[in-house]
Amino acid sequence: MNKILLTRATIKDQKEIAKMEKLANSKTYAARTSVEEIEDFIKNNFVFIVKNGNEVIGLAAYEELKRNTVHINGLIITKKFRGQGFARQTMNLLLKKMLKYSRIELVVHPHNNKAVCLYLSLGFFIESWRDNYFGDGEPRLMLVKK
Repeated sequence: MNKILLTRATIKDQKEIAKMEKLANSKTYAARTSVEEIEDFIKNNFVFIVKNGNEVIGLAAYEELKRNTVHINGLIITKKFRGQGFARQTMNLLLKKMLKYSRIELVVHPHNNKAVCLYLSLGFFIESWRDNYFGDGEPRLMLVKK
């Protein structure tokens, strides 16, 4: 496995991000689908394109909520690269960027077993259960790392 690279996304990456979001859209991932959602996502978050060599393999993002709190609001690894440790590598790189924050949080669908196990193995704990978190009728778990 190669070492991955996170590159900060810009509006120029809008089509690539939209493509990844569309492919990831499922019961367990509430994707951003409109042009406006993608533009707002890039402008108001720290969005990164994940590359393995020269190949785009996913995206990762977080949003600063308060001075000491950050919310991870995107992690996608394309199907071809899943199960190879790239999500763990991506999360480790993201967490290094967040060292100054005292609270790191994220939400995950309770049926997304691989993601839940990954986050728990990285030191997150389940803080709460949230019904209909994204308005899609699906529950989410709020996970926190302090």
